[in-house]
Amino acid sequence: MKGQIWGAYFCLKGYHLVGERNLFCNASKEWNASIPKCRLGHCPDPVLVNGEVSALGPVNVSDKITLKCNEQYILKGSNWSQCGEDHTWVPPLPVCRSKHCGPPGYPADGYFEGSDFSSGSTITYKCEKGYRLVGTRDQQCIDGEWNSELPACELIQEPPKPALQIEYEKALLAFKESKELCKATENFMQRLKESGLTMEEVKIFLEVKKAELEAKMFS
Repeated sequence: MKGQIWGAYFCLKGYHLVGERNLFCNASKEWNASIPKCRLGHCPDPVLVNGEVSALGPVNVSDKITLKCNEQYILKGSNWSQCGEDHTWVPPLPVCRSKHCGPPGYPADGYFEGSDFSSGSTITYKCEKGYRLVGTRDQQCIDGEWNSELPACELIQEPPKPALQIEYEKALLAFKESKELCKATENFMQRLKESGLTMEEVKIFLEVKKAELEAKMFS
């Protein structure tokens, strides 16, 4: 302003200004504010939830601190930091995360067995009947994170039945339609005749099915 003496205060590198930066002398020859001070710069108080910090008071520029987490917590980030010239922490302050994992997710048409989610524990994924698991069956909680991605349950696609089996099953249904043995046998033979199957083919088919069943029983 005209007729006034004006001045601006600046601090040397590593110091920050406390007070008014711009001062002027008014008509009564008085400064509008007290002379500011330059103080050695310091960073915001370091805070580590569920952890400990080595600093006991204000941390000045270039000073370093160390950080660690309480038991049952794991440090995510650097275990040290330094107060930068711009009064920020470099690298950024870390966080303490619980070593326990949260409840795992459920795959569609599946579930898991296990109720302990603490670090080192294991759960097992399974699928509902008619589905198969795609992915990792057993997962472990390691330092607050599950060690594998959520698996999926995939619908089991039945392979198409051979024509011989289809015709035989139709003949068997025809047999079951009658409670009278003679009539049931007649229906069975008539259905086989219509399908073009011979008794020899039916015999071979039944022998194959018998062998498959025996193999499953003794495997």
